[in-house]
Amino acid sequence: MSNNFRTGSGRWLTVLCCFLLVLGLASAAQGEDYFTLDVDALDMNQLNSNDYVAQHLSAQAQGICVIKQISDSSELAQTVRLTLTQMDTKTVVIDRDFGYQSCTFNSGVIYLPYVDNRTIPYLVTLYVGDTVYAMPFMQLQPRLEYNGACTYGVRLRDLDDGLSQDWLMGTMLDLNEMRMMGVNWLNICASNAYVIGQATVSMEGDNLSVQLNLDPSANVEVQGLSLYVITDCSQINGDPAYMGLSSVGVGEWINVAGAASALLYMPMQVSYNPAGLPTFQYDLNGSELQNQLNLWYENRSGDRLTTWPEETAVWPEDNSWVSDQNIGWVDPTATAVPYPETVPPMEQTLEPFLTAAPVETAVPPTEGVNQIPTEITVTPELSVGP
Repeated sequence: MSNNFRTGSGRWLTVLCCFLLVLGLASAAQGEDYFTLDVDALDMNQLNSNDYVAQHLSAQAQGICVIKQISDSSELAQTVRLTLTQMDTKTVVIDRDFGYQSCTFNSGVIYLPYVDNRTIPYLVTLYVGDTVYAMPFMQLQPRLEYNGACTYGVRLRDLDDGLSQDWLMGTMLDLNEMRMMGVNWLNICASNAYVIGQATVSMEGDNLSVQLNLDPSANVEVQGLSLYVITDCSQINGDPAYMGLSSVGVGEWINVAGAASALLYMPMQVSYNPAGLPTFQYDLNGSELQNQLNLWYENRSGDRLTTWPEETAVWPEDNSWVSDQNIGWVDPTATAVPYPETVPPMEQTLEPFLTAAPVETAVPPTEGVNQIPTEITVTPELSVGP
């Protein structure tokens, strides 16, 4: 019993130690998520420079710690006061009197309240005796981790409320239009808020491919991506990602021969920096998404095959050049001769004939001779000298 008890106690102690270790690591990680503002390391003449502030006084941090060398001796203490103000709203976050301080002043970590998913400007003011140090600090938007993303289009739940209850969207492609255009660009939307890049959809004949062009400023990291191109939308009864459908790779060519439209669905999991990125507005009543809805309904109803315009033969008024043996066959080498728009006046047409002397005369046949007319040429007599 005692051995079992010792064994059981040892196991519990091991579990407890592991738990404390994990807790300690988590606390350390949380404690490191702050920005250290070293007043003595700053160039006070550069504080009005946006580039300098962006490089030395901006951070994606949940808190801030201010340090300053006060004196070299504990006998030379000075009064210290610190204020922190949110500049866009003039809200005072902290106003603390630290009393007399000597050697190196350390404010400790001051955690900043969550305001909004944007960059927040602060003014840090440190009073040391009679000297005042005023410094900006830009709390950048935190990096968004493992967020959802997709191409802009109609939300699956708006296509059919049985497909999904998420915000993710799919894009209906008009393949007949794509065959003529050759390429199309679709915004890639993340976190139901930001545009992090574009998807380039290329079409060559009946083959389609998708390439990603992500915004470099967002430093996007793609943790997961599935790509579905569905030409028969009537088969979809849920989120395609959970239906066991085969996904294709980015840049891979997909054959869509015979299809007039298709659903492009590309669910992604991404991490990125949202600062400065454009946002998007979802407008289901706009013409773009209404056109996609129409393609969706046509595809689901069975009108999803490629249709070609009917050819109409145009026949010339004079069909004498067309052989009776080849009715319906058009000679591709035939060249149309344009008919003159105006006919020259008669006198201009006959003028060359009226001014020229006749050189030939037709003589009627002689009686009793074969009645076949004979053309005789009469040559004027030549006169010879006397």
